[in-house]
Amino acid sequence: MVYKKFGYIEIDDARINETCDAYFKWKDLNTYIKSTSSRGINMPDAISEPMGCYCLGYLWNRGNEVGDATDPETNAKIEFKATSKFDGDLSSFGPKTVFDNLVFLRFNLDNNQLYVYDLKTNSEQLGKYPANSKQTIQDQKDMGRRPHVSLQKLFVEERDVKPDIIFDIRRCRIIEDNRR
Repeated sequence: MVYKKFGYIEIDDARINETCDAYFKWKDLNTYIKSTSSRGINMPDAISEPMGCYCLGYLWNRGNEVGDATDPETNAKIEFKATSKFDGDLSSFGPKTVFDNLVFLRFNLDNNQLYVYDLKTNSEQLGKYPANSKQTIQDQKDMGRRPHVSLQKLFVEERDVKPDIIFDIRRCRIIEDNRR
């Protein structure tokens, strides 16, 4: 299916099943590439974003919509950042990136699970975090740069944050929901 011509897409059971199938195809290709090269391929947003939307009940933004997703209850614009390297990440933010909430998607390829962290942080709040020892994320964005930071270090490890949701990709269902 081609989704890029639409505005908002609800990720229903059929779409999440299709996305989980795509994940395993990507994983096979990634495994092959890592066996012949020094690094694998990035997790495609066409896999990570629908999974994040399904887990949190967001609408996937396609077409001309701002942000990766929209919360249908609040109309908040959501930014997803995903990593397929469970033990570390590096996320970048464009100089003009603006969002109401940041969600970190951490894939555990060994267990075929997705750990979803609702960081409850908007782009202005994120800008106050360090990009390096001398500059904040916003300092670098103001210079027209794309700051690269580890969301795992800044949020998960620093604050000892637990995942809001754990999604079992093989069974295509949420196995743990800690949002209460």
